[in-house]
Amino acid sequence: MSAAVGPKSQSVDAQGQPDGWEPVAGYLRDLGGGGRTQLVVSVPTARLLDVHTALLEALQAPLGVLYRQVVDRRDPQPEGHPPRDFVALELPVERVVRALRRHTAVVHHDARCELWVRGSLGDQVILDRDGVLFCQPDDPSFTDVLAARGVPSGLPESIADRDYVKHWFHAAADAHEDALIRELGLVEVPHRG
Repeated sequence: MSAAVGPKSQSVDAQGQPDGWEPVAGYLRDLGGGGRTQLVVSVPTARLLDVHTALLEALQAPLGVLYRQVVDRRDPQPEGHPPRDFVALELPVERVVRALRRHTAVVHHDARCELWVRGSLGDQVILDRDGVLFCQPDDPSFTDVLAARGVPSGLPESIADRDYVKHWFHAAADAHEDALIRELGLVEVPHRG
């Protein structure tokens, strides 16, 4: 599967047809869960892998990883069914980045999953199913990475602000999902809502 498959999600009109809106690079500060300020980061799909892995490299090792399978493409469940969570702890940054580069097809181009990566200092980078990144807390280590990658402060609109969004699920990404879980030694745990 080519890494240039397309976006995890796409803005569409009320009839489900692409409306021509494309994400731009930018970030804004937002109040996240627990009352902490976070960065909300949007980049075009072609830059998502690079920006995501650069942000992960800013985390202090070892890393904890939560792979949340929001949709099981091979065994779809009704709306509201809890996702499946897979975790691994004490991973080196290089191992995580290497696996994400190999399996970008599922992580960055398929809406079945979210990826939560936490550093040893409690900072984390979350990639949601729409392709939006969240960096917690708002910290200069993250803004420095974004500046170095040409992602400016200010974000007029992200995919989360669009009225209608289509999510993409690719059969060819199934093997990447299985391999990513194996390579990172992810173990399924009960979902904690």
